[in-house]
Amino acid sequence: MSHILPALTKRYGASTDFYLDTPETSISAEGYACIIGENGSGKSTYGQMLAEKSSNDPANKWYYLPQHLDRFLFAENVSDQLGTLLSQDINQTKLLKLIAELGFSDPEEMLDFPFLLLSGGERRRMALVCVFYLEPDRLILDEPEIGVTAKENMVLLSKIHNLTATNTRIIVISHSDSFVRQSSDLICLIKGKIDRRGRTRELISDPNFELDKYGVRFNH
Repeated sequence: MSHILPALTKRYGASTDFYLDTPETSISAEGYACIIGENGSGKSTYGQMLAEKSSNDPANKWYYLPQHLDRFLFAENVSDQLGTLLSQDINQTKLLKLIAELGFSDPEEMLDFPFLLLSGGERRRMALVCVFYLEPDRLILDEPEIGVTAKENMVLLSKIHNLTATNTRIIVISHSDSFVRQSSDLICLIKGKIDRRGRTRELISDPNFELDKYGVRFNH
């Protein structure tokens, strides 16, 4: 069984040669997919366009957490952020549990702690708290490893695996070898085009397949 991703196109005006042009493709119905490629290959554009194209289709809507968090964390703190996004009361027990799962030692303190006083890694983890609280059926995480420690990434990977086990579809845009190797599928981009795609294990076992060609950074 597989999940279909639509064909996507995007051009940034006549002043640039970049042009995203990808055909309809499919990913597995289990696990999570990784989009890889060197900087400028179109990974974030792919995520943005997938979210935009699906925005009017509630049954197939993809929720996009951008790489640059100033486009996402618009409120003063997590309580204000979720209060603005949602029309119902916040389930504090659920929220505190998520904050603890994402590595914060004093979850209650973080409810009203200003985003501006958090480190880059802490802000990214708090953004993840927000999207995990919202429980979208389909979620795109754009380079969630930025500013986050190796230990915190292991926690995030565990959370992603737990969510996919409950039928949440997740796409991770990443340069991290850890995220890539634990994925079920890979979509490999070069200059806005899909160069290779398929099951991760099959691609990695191919002697002609080179992860470093797509900007994947290996953990030491």
